[in-house]
Amino acid sequence: MSLSLEQLQAFVATVETGSFSAAARYLGKAQSAISTAVSNLEIDLDNSLFVRSGRYPVLTPAGERLLVEARVILERCEHFRGVAKSLGEGVESRLVLAVDELYPEATLGGLMEEFSRRFPSVELELLFPLMEDVSRLVLEDRADLGIMWRQEILPSALNFHGLGWVSMKWCARRTMS
Repeated sequence: MSLSLEQLQAFVATVETGSFSAAARYLGKAQSAISTAVSNLEIDLDNSLFVRSGRYPVLTPAGERLLVEARVILERCEHFRGVAKSLGEGVESRLVLAVDELYPEATLGGLMEEFSRRFPSVELELLFPLMEDVSRLVLEDRADLGIMWRQEILPSALNFHGLGWVSMKWCARRTMS
């Protein structure tokens, strides 16, 4: 078995576009090249991926299952390329982020989503220490960055930058004075 990424791309593109000719247009190749790539993939896998009796190819049960795997392989390949590109550009491949355990999850989720979108190849490790431990972890090189609440006394050995405001509410029992 000697399957290739090109075969997997042809297979996935055929499914996503609905036909061999649409996949060919999408990938910028001849329709015969796509059909041949998918046929060779079926031979290499010893499985039929499509039923070709109608106008459009329809996935077989084996094709449905193998489509999931093909997508995972292609996604990992893109990730691999992203990591290689980042290394070539000097981008860190791993970042340890210490986040105050009381920091709002909704706000943090938005920050992490944006980070992942902008730096898909960076492995992110999150630590959730208490507020006063965030800066200590950064000072001790156990974290690369920290997100914490503003404090009156901040270590002069570190740089600080405001990320914005977080809306908070307080509550108390009615009987408290």
